[in-house]
Amino acid sequence: MSSALVALAAGVSMPASAVENGPGVYAGVQLGQASSSNDRIERDDLSIGLRTGYQINKHIGVELFRNSLSFIEIGYGFNRNEPAHPEEHYGIAVTGAFPLSERFDLTGRAGIGRTRMHAVVVGKDDYNETDPSIGGGVRFNFNPHWSMNAEAMRLTKTKVTVISTGFRYQF
Repeated sequence: MSSALVALAAGVSMPASAVENGPGVYAGVQLGQASSSNDRIERDDLSIGLRTGYQINKHIGVELFRNSLSFIEIGYGFNRNEPAHPEEHYGIAVTGAFPLSERFDLTGRAGIGRTRMHAVVVGKDDYNETDPSIGGGVRFNFNPHWSMNAEAMRLTKTKVTVISTGFRYQF
């Protein structure tokens, strides 16, 4: 009986130590604000992001992500050449982390994705833009599984910046 308990404890502790070294699957949620360099955007708006990825080692990871980008256009509804505004972005990114201390990491990201553009004028269709993204931030690690981060991400083609904070759980 006691040897079975020792074997069970050893089996439970092995995955925890593997997570502590960095590799593993993670999922996260972000909440922030999206803003645009386009002067026709009425206001900055709430952005909600979801992420899932694989941390290859403590420095490099790969991630799938999605962010909402809901904006309201003003004053140009009768112009037939009115461009669409960004509504949602999803993509893939390579992520990096550089430890600043035992609990704090400096983070970065470079990715590519699709930004869904919402047509403002009746008779025009919504469309998608291929949109590179870059970003950086900081992460605080509560323990080997839970962390909190703050970051800025720039969608370079559509000129949207998302400033957000969120939580991440590494399995």
